[in-house]
Amino acid sequence: MNVKAITFDYFGTLVDVDKGGMAGIRAVLDEIDLNSDRSLFEIYLDWDIRNVQIYRSGKYRSYTQVAQEALSATIDNLAPGRSQDLDMEGVTSLYLGHLVESAPPHPEVPEVLDWLSQRFPMMPITNMDSDLWQRSQLASYFQLVTTAEMARAYKPSESIFKLALQRLGVAAEDVLHCSLASWADIDGAKPLGMRVAWVNRGGDTLSVWQPRPDYEFSTMSGVQKLLS
Repeated sequence: MNVKAITFDYFGTLVDVDKGGMAGIRAVLDEIDLNSDRSLFEIYLDWDIRNVQIYRSGKYRSYTQVAQEALSATIDNLAPGRSQDLDMEGVTSLYLGHLVESAPPHPEVPEVLDWLSQRFPMMPITNMDSDLWQRSQLASYFQLVTTAEMARAYKPSESIFKLALQRLGVAAEDVLHCSLASWADIDGAKPLGMRVAWVNRGGDTLSVWQPRPDYEFSTMSGVQKLLS
């Protein structure tokens, strides 16, 4: 297998974004003095679904703008009209800070990245804004990153993958893309000719309509074994 570069989805694939998201929701609820019977995970998932639906539903807007709209809707779902009384820019900044800064690497990831970095150019392809990326826990591992802000497009758009390939200077067929998010990354990378390793941490099942990955592993350790 002639792999010349490795690209990654970030949230979920390399870091436990659920922990970051739940920390963010906890901080928001404390900040706005709002109690809920729903679990932190349920509220975070409500935000996450809204966030993805919004950025896939129209022209490009920054991740921060989209996140603020989604967070306002999530808060109003818990307490109708509550967001109208809040400084939503400040509340969203608080939330996103935790989303990126409080999302720890999955246990095997630092060792795998150390190993891969000795052998391949590496680049995350991420839907977040560039300033948020710089605050993430694993930013120091990478000299290059391609964000949705740079491409003005969100995965699975081919625009962000094409920009990443251009910046890497590597042909699509020579890149192995590693991702947890099947709809965003398998669907986006495969039509360009990139090979994809699906890091299926949750034992999910692909839709019958989706392209199939080239490889499937339960953790990033499978990628290291594949390339050893």
